[in-house]
Amino acid sequence: MPSKQAKIFRDPLYNYVSIDRSRDGWLLEILDCPEMQRLRRIHQLGVSYVTYPGADHNRLAHSLGVVHLMQQALQHLERTHENCVDGARQALLAGALLHDVGHGPFSHLFEPCLGIDHEQWTQRVVLNPDSKINQILRGQNRYLPQTIAELIDTKNVDHPAWQKALLSSQLDLDRMDYLRRDSLFTGGGYGHFDHFRILNTFELHGNDLVWSEQSKFAIEEYIFARYYMYQNVYLHKTTRGFEKLIEAMWTRAKKLQQDGVDVRWVPVLKDFFGTEEDKRSVEQYLRIEEFTVLQQIQTWEDHPDKPLSFFARSFLNRVRFTFVTPPPQPPGLLGLDYSEWEAKVCDVLRKKGYEPGVAYCLKDQVKGKYNQPYFPEKELDDQSARNAIRLQAHNGHLAEISSLLPRLKPLTEKPADEVRYYVPADAREDVWKLGIT
Repeated sequence: MPSKQAKIFRDPLYNYVSIDRSRDGWLLEILDCPEMQRLRRIHQLGVSYVTYPGADHNRLAHSLGVVHLMQQALQHLERTHENCVDGARQALLAGALLHDVGHGPFSHLFEPCLGIDHEQWTQRVVLNPDSKINQILRGQNRYLPQTIAELIDTKNVDHPAWQKALLSSQLDLDRMDYLRRDSLFTGGGYGHFDHFRILNTFELHGNDLVWSEQSKFAIEEYIFARYYMYQNVYLHKTTRGFEKLIEAMWTRAKKLQQDGVDVRWVPVLKDFFGTEEDKRSVEQYLRIEEFTVLQQIQTWEDHPDKPLSFFARSFLNRVRFTFVTPPPQPPGLLGLDYSEWEAKVCDVLRKKGYEPGVAYCLKDQVKGKYNQPYFPEKELDDQSARNAIRLQAHNGHLAEISSLLPRLKPLTEKPADEVRYYVPADAREDVWKLGIT
């Protein structure tokens, strides 16, 4: 049974998440900070709820899940590598809890709309001396905010590789939680793998993370789960269509603003966009929440600009744009060039009554790394936990996992980019006649 000294959270994925009040009570103080509580109002899966009605879970629950996994990982290290955790425990637990505190509305979706990078904002929140989070961290150790910011910064190399790998790598605790959590809440059933074995079979090779060969099948499950979740959930055509619709809406609004049209920004967004980019404060950013964005979209429903109001009504009423695929590219053509086909589609839309010059044909460029999310570094000398999953044999030699399990090879080939398109539903048949299959 959990100790009476522990704060217990009921979690649908792990049943119980426990934080020891006497040892880690300061984590509970961070959890109660306004900057963390804001994550209750940030959907973990953006607008995936338009596709999967159960996908209403939030970033706060995910952050607690990563803390839970970090506790298990550190317990494993304390058993197997005596003293290696000393001095790193606080920063790693805080990094697990805070790694997503800089996310904007609908998680990754609004990064291109706001022109932001959530990891950079996470670092700014942690380092901001006016934030409650920073004050609590400094109360533990005055260097703790800087250490956490460096651990979160993927470009920083000032800390042992294994510490950064637990937070961000090809097999990190962030992915281990969200794959299983997202699978549970979408009801998809694609994200199952033996996370307990993975958490209890990793080792330190120098300063980096590797896994024992006995964990290879659990890791294989993880790789396939990651692939299936991307194909069936994260890249679902309906979800991506609504993501592109929001981006088109924001692009339209910004163009109208440039043309001198009153876009009717709500006060929070007016304040943010009215400030020079390099002068925007953490406080201004954190005030932008999902209900802010939804209020803005609702305001645009009756905007006099017909394309903007059409986009807003389509999103709020779940009137989806229809997925279409362009014709195959001629053999030997370098890159993906659909400009001629796009022009024909725009002509079809014009004949259907859609305003010329407006992006009603929504283009979705899917990077290859998402179509094939595990793409390891091929050069042995350049491999690390950051870019490959390596197993350690009994003789001490390291091997990238797909070299031991050939059936993983198709998932490690160089990934290809993909281009998708979405058009209003009443234009689909006419666009289909252009040769779409």
